[in-house]
Amino acid sequence: MNTFEIVIKVIPILVAIALGYFLTRAGFLKESMVDAFKKIVVNVTLPAGLFLAFIKIQFKVEYLIIIACVFVTCFLLFLIAKLIARVFSIKSKYFPFLLTGFEAGMMGYALFTAVFGADAAADFAVVDIGQVVFVFLVFVPMIINMGSSEKGLASIKTSLKTAMKSPVIWAIILGLAGSLAGLWAYEGSKVFAAFDNIFSFASAPTALLICLVIGSGLKLSIKSMKMEILTALLKVAFALLFAFILVQTVLVPLGVDARIITALYALCCLPAPFVIPVFMKDPSTEDLNYVSNTLSIGSIIGVICFTAVVLLGL
Repeated sequence: MNTFEIVIKVIPILVAIALGYFLTRAGFLKESMVDAFKKIVVNVTLPAGLFLAFIKIQFKVEYLIIIACVFVTCFLLFLIAKLIARVFSIKSKYFPFLLTGFEAGMMGYALFTAVFGADAAADFAVVDIGQVVFVFLVFVPMIINMGSSEKGLASIKTSLKTAMKSPVIWAIILGLAGSLAGLWAYEGSKVFAAFDNIFSFASAPTALLICLVIGSGLKLSIKSMKMEILTALLKVAFALLFAFILVQTVLVPLGVDARIITALYALCCLPAPFVIPVFMKDPSTEDLNYVSNTLSIGSIIGVICFTAVVLLGL
């Protein structure tokens, strides 16, 4: 794929984000509509795409190493953020959470498949599994602990209960089960083709809806959001640094496919998980604005970095 072809594929993503921004500012795209878009993505289009992506994964032993490395990377990013917060006396307790984890579900798959096609979702899924495990077993329980009387195992149980109610998680679990059962071997059959078409059709609107949601949340006021911009930039800088280290020390020696390497870089371009505000317990207006604005800024920075990754052929 040459540079012109890549640019052509990325432009619709940027246009859709800009459209979401201007439609919101014009009053056409209401908050209730944005919430409805999110619900459609989380409960219908995204699970359909994820199920299809995970069921097509042809597992290899080296994938287990990749999963473990991504999990450890997420944990290290959190520890680095805690250190930065202590050294520079950053007051917000949510700062470390904004420097780790990746919004693969509602953003990563949409961007990656928009450029590389629906079949590339399986490659992205390989690098996504480790961070999904981190988010629901470590990340979410820690956020719950900050604003709840629940501690330790109690918070983990609450997190797992929440996860088990999510169509996204069930799509991943069932997709992985189908993959391990070897259902991908029937991909050339007519039955699988019909099945593929149904789920592909259901997942098709994901990219547009997510881009509209990202655009609707943008607040372009650089002067009043220096901390948010700095946080978003630190997140992508450290994440891409770790991605480079993983590629050179693990992925290249393992001889993994080039598109999985690109998928790892793409994952590390993404902002922190959008579920953070969902689990914040009675947050102050300052904390809520900080988290929301950082996620919005991180989204647009993520798209820019993702475009650069694709153009550079990483």
